[in-house]
Amino acid sequence: MIVRRHGDRSSENINSAFCELKERLAPDHVPGLVTTDEFGAYPEAVLVTFGKEKTVKRKPGPGRPPLPVIEPAGQLVYAQVDKKRSPTGRLEKVDSRLVFGTAEALAERLEASESSTSVNTAFMERFNGVDRHFNSRKARKTCEFSKAVSEHRATSWLVLGLGIFCWVPRRLKGSGPENSANRSERTPAMVLGRAKAVLSVGEFIRLRPIALALATLEDIRLKRTEFHKPERRSTYLDQWPKKKIVQKSFKQLGVSARGIG
Repeated sequence: MIVRRHGDRSSENINSAFCELKERLAPDHVPGLVTTDEFGAYPEAVLVTFGKEKTVKRKPGPGRPPLPVIEPAGQLVYAQVDKKRSPTGRLEKVDSRLVFGTAEALAERLEASESSTSVNTAFMERFNGVDRHFNSRKARKTCEFSKAVSEHRATSWLVLGLGIFCWVPRRLKGSGPENSANRSERTPAMVLGRAKAVLSVGEFIRLRPIALALATLEDIRLKRTEFHKPERRSTYLDQWPKKKIVQKSFKQLGVSARGIG
């Protein structure tokens, strides 16, 4: 989990999340494969974040010079998962479509992947399902909800931490070394080398990250904690390029992006 945003799935939140992702990655780094669902704001965010600017040659004659265009980087491969639903909302079919890159490059990425053999969003769907299961505030068709945004954010991060340090996924059971005492129980934190044993909820709560200033009761009462502050808005979003986005496949694939159509 590199970036997490709370709130509605708006274009601004998506663009801000991709900007923060770019800040956390190495300079000029382009992921080997990017996959999302068919939401219309993703193609623009992916293209602006991992694309490159190209100057268009001005044609002779009067008129203003053309705007720079943003084209996908040569090594960028981006595919979408398109879910076909019935009028009642029932899932009928799942298709995948390539937005950026070539079919050969996509096949190479999938062949080299150790986790997936097809274009999917299974990892995020798995996380969303676990999040709703452990966090009753997000459970569907219930009367429970968060009265304050700060409480919702705090509980969401708590559930994420518990899922990493205290929860043993079914897939990790029995996957440890033969001589390991915890061979039958391994948490994601143990796989990543961040923990040596399965932590209880109390042990996780008592963890103290380095250089973390704990909030006092007075800070909570006066709403001065990190969870009461607005989520950090990436400064890169203020410089979101207002340039012409060029990608012919947008119209062919039926996806939307600013500057097209």
